[in-house]
Amino acid sequence: MAHDTTVRRIALALTTSLWLAAAGPAAAADFWRCTEGRWTAVGQPRHPMPERPCGSRLAVPREQAGCEAAGGRWGPAGLFPAPICRVPTRDGGRVCADSGECEGECLAAPTPAERDRLRSGRPIAATGTCTPHVPVFGCQARVVEGVVHGILCRD
Repeated sequence: MAHDTTVRRIALALTTSLWLAAAGPAAAADFWRCTEGRWTAVGQPRHPMPERPCGSRLAVPREQAGCEAAGGRWGPAGLFPAPICRVPTRDGGRVCADSGECEGECLAAPTPAERDRLRSGRPIAATGTCTPHVPVFGCQARVVEGVVHGILCRD
């Protein structure tokens, strides 16, 4: 009787482990998180700690003069003809595993097979690169805590 209970528990644990492995990404990438004003590693990130100050956000001016003073480009972007400011980021092109690590967004470049997986609702573990400017338009695979959950189109 005790042997049957042990075998059932092992079988249940194995089934649960296999289900969790199939339901989620195989292994989420390790990333950096801003906690109480400091960058802290979640897991063991292979990429360097972000250079930007923890907790800071890149301001996007709403007026042409402020935009140009910030080094931005004023004009239409995306599908809408109304002009907006597109501000360059200092960390564009930097490897990242979470959008919180970037002044802009952390975007992955999924392979065709990974895109198919995302379209079917299955997330992928990924790292990406920080965007060269904000805001960002088009279809994107945003990385959050080392995982891409889908493709979002923003115009």
